[in-house]
Amino acid sequence: MPEWAEFIGAIVRWIFKGFSSSIKDEIEGNYDSSWGGSYEFENFIIGIISIIIVLSIIIYFGLF
Repeated sequence: MPEWAEFIGAIVRWIFKGFSSSIKDEIEGNYDSSWGGSYEFENFIIGIISIIIVLSIIIYFGLF
């Protein structure tokens, strides 16, 4: 899996948790998974969805 998507997913998840968890643990996947089988896979999915949303907004508003 692309590491960049996992990294972005970890950052987004850390932000949604309200900065209460450790960013290092988020990036390394040291937490238990809840819906995706593994924490790294969950971060990957969150990262891909985040990228799609950002690119859609950029294209929609013609900022690209």
